[in-house]
Amino acid sequence: MSLRDRLDNSAATGRDRSSELFEHFGLSRNPFPPAGEPSEHPHMATPPEEKVNDAVVVFHRDHTSQVLLIEGTQGVGKTNLLSFFQSELQEVYRDDKAFYIIRYYPDPESSFDGIIRRLFQELGEAHLVKLGQKLYGMASHEREEIISQAAGHEFRLVLHSLARTAERGGFEECVTLSLEWLVGLRLVKRHREVLGVQFRLDTVESKTQALRDLVFCSSRLGLLKGIFLLLDELEKQDYSVSKMTVLRYLSAIRALIDSLPRHLFLLVALTTEARRRYFEMLPAFAGRLQNIVALEPLKTASEAIELTNFYVKNERKRAIETHQAISPGTQELVTDKQVRAVFRDLYDLSAEKGLEGVSHRDFLHQLHVLAEENISKV
Repeated sequence: MSLRDRLDNSAATGRDRSSELFEHFGLSRNPFPPAGEPSEHPHMATPPEEKVNDAVVVFHRDHTSQVLLIEGTQGVGKTNLLSFFQSELQEVYRDDKAFYIIRYYPDPESSFDGIIRRLFQELGEAHLVKLGQKLYGMASHEREEIISQAAGHEFRLVLHSLARTAERGGFEECVTLSLEWLVGLRLVKRHREVLGVQFRLDTVESKTQALRDLVFCSSRLGLLKGIFLLLDELEKQDYSVSKMTVLRYLSAIRALIDSLPRHLFLLVALTTEARRRYFEMLPAFAGRLQNIVALEPLKTASEAIELTNFYVKNERKRAIETHQAISPGTQELVTDKQVRAVFRDLYDLSAEKGLEGVSHRDFLHQLHVLAEENISKV
């Protein structure tokens, strides 16, 4: 049968096939994600991540900054964990616009500018509108007291411009120009005329200071309670760049942490090998990331079976909700014996490479392949 025939047949019988699988296995699709699907699949809670939950509670209560490092070898679930907390936080703070949840994947170019730029863009023009309107609505002495707390002279000029144009007109243009200045775009005549600024934010240090001022003033005005910044795959900074470039990047993260003792929740995912290397390169960076959440690979067949059952139960629940008019089948998609065999083979392969345990990604991928073989027999 040609590929076109197979695809046409699948499209024509897709619904019946889903029901057929449900009648056999109580499942309507393969519950195990392949290796190319690192996120958007179920998350099984583990004891180590309670550290993150505890830190969120403290942050929500006191707004004191929290910094945590998710550490583990490739494929143990760091990206999955960050995706889970991103989803959880978005749900928790769905109706509280004073909390911002920002997920960032560092570029291999190893420039910290991208993170600062993303923070400003996520706050966006809408935040600057609220900031200007809030300042405009205050008594002049109160407004001056708030603005004077900003450390940067040019940032104070921007705040004055936002308050002034909110009163006299041209507010929309001022907001747009303010955001352009914050993200570090090239200055043109209009920026100088409307905002009064003379210098571009063209260094990480100047952008970090501006971010600190924005967060500080916004919190004083009740417009910002916290920023959750989730940094994934920080080890990308090792690829094809010099040690000095990596050091500058790590130093910038340390400076961001130091500049925001309040209102920043930083969750960093990093491989164990990269963490050791980074800590040796910059001890000051290590000093800021002492709260480590270590994720371990699968080390026993019992752990492998527990993970398998979790994915099967999660998909079975979804399938039952979809096929309410059909009785679910009870045939096992994969047996415990098959799971043990998959785990044993992968464990032996890891041992040959000098590794202990099996990554979740490799294990789930092999289960996906096995499940497809079993599904094809139905």
